[in-house]
Amino acid sequence: RGDFMRKLSILCILLTVFLTGCKNLHHQDSESIKVYESFIDAVVSNKGIESKIIPFEYKMNVFKQKDDYKYEIELYNPQVAMYDIQAIAVDQNMDSNTNVYPCIGILGDDANSQYNMIPYQARGEKGFVKMIILDAISPKKQFTVNVMVTWKDSTLQNQSRVFFNCNYVQEKGDTAIGEKTTSDAGKANVD
Repeated sequence: RGDFMRKLSILCILLTVFLTGCKNLHHQDSESIKVYESFIDAVVSNKGIESKIIPFEYKMNVFKQKDDYKYEIELYNPQVAMYDIQAIAVDQNMDSNTNVYPCIGILGDDANSQYNMIPYQARGEKGFVKMIILDAISPKKQFTVNVMVTWKDSTLQNQSRVFFNCNYVQEKGDTAIGEKTTSDAGKANVD
């Protein structure tokens, strides 16, 4: 009888730990969804106005696939130390209820990860990356992606954010599948 009670108490403890863990995961997920939605709201409210000072370079690469266009927006060559980077790329022509916009540092496991870029340094195993890529697919031959990037300074006390846009228009008569060129890129400007 004592062995049964011991097993029952261990089972109750394990069940309690499991249920508490699920509750914490659900809370973390709902918090990251709130952050994700607040980022979308900030991008939409910004109405496509681009920041004058952007302390990193960026460019968009577009790849024509069979029926759609895959795009990658690269953020690289930071001119300032950027810690705890969060970013989202919003194509306002895509329904946010049926599509998840590409983001980093906001949703799921990414919300618990830290992405950092520091000038002339990269150590992926320590969370210091050379480049951040936001990628998604658009069914349209012409689209604009509004991007917002936030980060903290080296003290992790001051947060900054910038907005910029990337545009793509398929050239008339171009039906070839493969990488497409776009002139949408930005040089770092830290006046």
